[in-house]
Amino acid sequence: MAFFLSFEIKKMKKEIDKYVSDVLKKKRYEMKWSQQQLSDYTGLSKGFINCLENCKKPERLNVFHINLFAEVFDCSPREFLPEKPI
Repeated sequence: MAFFLSFEIKKMKKEIDKYVSDVLKKKRYEMKWSQQQLSDYTGLSKGFINCLENCKKPERLNVFHINLFAEVFDCSPREFLPEKPI
């Protein structure tokens, strides 16, 4: 039972990370910004942004980052989360 629960949590985490990644990439493309420009606006490294957008190290993503991206893109942090639970 614990293994199954652990597997389901990991699966949900991957799905939510992918969702946030897709929104981040979409918003950056809409602004016609490079990863370097987003890096300059946020103070986060280009490598970190690349990792987030490609789900390479999504465990580093946290609420601070979502809030920062919302500030830079002038939107609500809620836009980075799905309307319904995944």
